[in-house]
Amino acid sequence: MEQGRMELAYTPTGEDFREAFAAQARHTTVGRAARVVWWVPAAVSLLGGALKLADGEVGASDVVMAVALVALAVYAPRLQAASAHRRVTRRGGPRTVVVDGAGVTVTDRCGTQTRAWATLSGFVETEHLFVVLNRSGSCLLILAKRGTADPDALRALLARHAAPVDRPAPAGPAPEVRA
Repeated sequence: MEQGRMELAYTPTGEDFREAFAAQARHTTVGRAARVVWWVPAAVSLLGGALKLADGEVGASDVVMAVALVALAVYAPRLQAASAHRRVTRRGGPRTVVVDGAGVTVTDRCGTQTRAWATLSGFVETEHLFVVLNRSGSCLLILAKRGTADPDALRALLARHAAPVDRPAPAGPAPEVRA
């Protein structure tokens, strides 16, 4: 195996997507914002319901709304992961992923897609995955550790081209500032 190139082979699972979206939610601005979008309406509804209850004015619709918003906040990440898994499953089961100096290339039954390192900002490591993120953190590539015999070499290769998100970016020359 080349030092600067690794090939992975695996079939994405629903659990891969749940783990990847949870990592995205913890480590990116987009993920944290999504949590706020789901939980703020639920919290406001619960607070409003509590205030109406204190005044003795709570109705069945208030309870239904509060329960629905809390359920949505709890289950939305699972629904999102399930939807992403269905889309990937339609593209074809097993996939081959090549990580090299050019970027990350994913090949499945429907074709090949390459993401150049210039479009990728970093990666998050979880127990079973490496989650490679684009610059905004809204798009991710899931690299399952089970797809390679050497996750340590994959970690080193990723770190050569993209910074781990939970650690500071490697020191380098200061960016040029123009007035």
